[in-house]
Amino acid sequence: MKFKITLLFFSLFLIANTGHSQEAFEINVFVDADKNIYLEEQKLSMNELLEETKALVYKQPAVKYNRLVYNIYADKNLKHGFIMDLNHQLLRAVDGLKSKTNKYLLEYKNLDLDESAWQLEIKSLKLDAIED
Repeated sequence: MKFKITLLFFSLFLIANTGHSQEAFEINVFVDADKNIYLEEQKLSMNELLEETKALVYKQPAVKYNRLVYNIYADKNLKHGFIMDLNHQLLRAVDGLKSKTNKYLLEYKNLDLDESAWQLEIKSLKLDAIED
């Protein structure tokens, strides 16, 4: 009986905490005009994107995040179909978790993607996401 009561309190604790403390986990992806893909600081091919995104999400604490936000920063000269394929790969990475995608089209100059600061430089631009 003591085990059931402890389990009940533990379950109620988890339910109470997950309802209030969870937030969105943001994943940033950059794609340049040459279709080079950067998942956070890591340069990947389209074939590697699914598994690397899964690995990134699976490393996160279970009770901290209840949804994903994908931020895709793409060169404005890319075809929309390529951006859609990229988004599809990201969404496949974690089925069942609520997610949202923000897409931004950029004309980038003097952005050094070998540096981990590319995300800070893009975020400093205060961009508006494009509507689907």
